[in-house]
Amino acid sequence: MAEAMRLDAWDERPVAADPEQSFTLSGRHYSDPAVFGAEKERIFYRSWQYAGHVADLEQPGDYITVSIVDQPVAVVRGRDGVLRGFHNVCRHRAHELLRGRGNLKAVITCPYHAWAYGLDGALRSARNCKNVKGFDKADFSLSPVRVDVALGMVFVNLDPDAVSLAEQAGDMFTDILADLPGVESLRPWRDPAAAAAGGEVRRGGMAFNWKVLCDNCLECYHCEPAHPAFCDLIDMDSYRTTLHGHWSVAKSRLLRGDNAAYPVDEGAPNKLGNFWFLWPNISFGCMPGQASLGVFVIDPVDAETTQTRGDILTVPGQAPDPRRSAYGRGVLWPEDQGICEAVHRGLKSRGYHQGRFIVDEGRSEISEHGVHHFQRLYAQAMGLV
Repeated sequence: MAEAMRLDAWDERPVAADPEQSFTLSGRHYSDPAVFGAEKERIFYRSWQYAGHVADLEQPGDYITVSIVDQPVAVVRGRDGVLRGFHNVCRHRAHELLRGRGNLKAVITCPYHAWAYGLDGALRSARNCKNVKGFDKADFSLSPVRVDVALGMVFVNLDPDAVSLAEQAGDMFTDILADLPGVESLRPWRDPAAAAAGGEVRRGGMAFNWKVLCDNCLECYHCEPAHPAFCDLIDMDSYRTTLHGHWSVAKSRLLRGDNAAYPVDEGAPNKLGNFWFLWPNISFGCMPGQASLGVFVIDPVDAETTQTRGDILTVPGQAPDPRRSAYGRGVLWPEDQGICEAVHRGLKSRGYHQGRFIVDEGRSEISEHGVHHFQRLYAQAMGLV
């Protein structure tokens, strides 16, 4: 009991600038609702978030929707060809305007009271408004959201004063293109009949904080004990993580085609296992085999619940490799989900306060400097350092 009391009263150490001398975030940052409220305001409402792909926005009137935590957003292709983002709520009584993705023939019509907006967000009509004193339709245009595109991927940002996507991402997209030539021509796999083989990726209701999964994705210290088949697929001696401003990347190569994860043909176009991470919660990855790029977004629901979403981008018309998808869906992901759930439970233990990063001087394949990089950015955004 005395030891538990000592740990509970232990002063919190900051995430230090030197990863070799740094402690981790404390456990309270992973379950406190007040911390999560601050994260929404300081991180998610100020950062660029993946919304979808231009393949779903090719024609005038095409739209996609996404939620940035609890903030619904729509992206619409205008009649003038311009992509515009809006808060996806009617300016009358806040009913959600659009769901999923689709095409608008003329206007955006609210299903509640039939207020209608042009594809540029301007209010076109509001029933009976001509009989309301002082009503000016110009006062009720849809609230705009910033939109940008990189390698065909569409991003949105709720903060009108945030840095540009190019500044947040630095040369990450250039690095992706260098390692995956032709990536800009890939398209999301959408065949509903083959959803089990890959396709749009969505998982919900997972019992861990969003940062637990980010931490896990940014190191391979756990790979040998937790992912034996992955370590038979990937040459761990080649696995190296490098840090770049608000992004990082772990790069590796195929170990052997005949392995315990899934077979990789000798003539496969990709022999890399590369995983890029864009602050605060987006991962882009390729695994050995066919040419493709996975976009994986780690979305918080609340302080203790996380969902994920994303796309698998493939050569147009080419389904994801079912063998690789079966390994990812049936082996690798369940291994990571179980880890994250167990870690989240442990972070609330009175026997745990803060850990210590394992960062070696050579930044080897098992070094945790990628996790430190993420947590240091987090600490800066939250005003902890």
